[in-house]
Amino acid sequence: MFLGDKGKPSKYHTIRKNYYLIIDNERMTINKLVTKLGFYSVRFDQKINEREIVYDTDAKLLTGVGLNLRKKTVPGRTYFSLVRVNNLTSSQQLREKKSFLGECDPSDEPSDFPTQIAEEINNIFNNLFTVNLVDIVKHTTPYIDIEIRGNRYKIVSGTGYEMTASFEDLKIRDVRTGRKGKKRIFSLKMEDDPNYEMEREHVDGIIARYCKELAPVNKNRFEIAESVVKIRELSPEEIKKQKEERKERKKKKKNTEEEE
Repeated sequence: MFLGDKGKPSKYHTIRKNYYLIIDNERMTINKLVTKLGFYSVRFDQKINEREIVYDTDAKLLTGVGLNLRKKTVPGRTYFSLVRVNNLTSSQQLREKKSFLGECDPSDEPSDFPTQIAEEINNIFNNLFTVNLVDIVKHTTPYIDIEIRGNRYKIVSGTGYEMTASFEDLKIRDVRTGRKGKKRIFSLKMEDDPNYEMEREHVDGIIARYCKELAPVNKNRFEIAESVVKIRELSPEEIKKQKEERKERKKKKKNTEEEE
């Protein structure tokens, strides 16, 4: 079953900043924000209990162009969405353009609704594709499965502008290879409303100056998860070194057996 989405997308893009935790002390970081932000309130919002499954073809035709086709499950709701990510490397920001496709059953797959999803992909990319997107969507399968737990906080400025700060525990599985991993990150999310540029700069400045335990990373959540479970390709030097080490181990084993 595929229903129209009940949510209302914002007219502004979402800016997301992700950080690795050099020192993992949630209370310390929150206390710094409370103390240093001045006329801003920082309050606990909710526990995070979510799951994201990112779909793609075997050749990564979607994630390869910066598009995440995902099925997201939150308490009481499952839905498909598209997220197009533009990296802004100079500021370590990720500007996301989201398209909410609609609510679905937890067992539904993108291949069950190829026409609707293909239409939205064309819309989000302004009809730049010349390939058969319906066929591409039909061939998507689960790629990265991310369980997300943690705590979410609201940061509200004196002018009423809201931002979301999250400590997220990611439990990651590459569905195709079976590789698993975990990662804990800090995330700051806000709307790209030009009327509140000063508020965003203030929060960015406080984090950069006082929260040295947070290291900004220019990756979205999917890219972070993918890097955790990705099989790293070895350089020619590393391959040569491994061969030499295997050869040396075989030689030692042979010598040991001869001595016995």
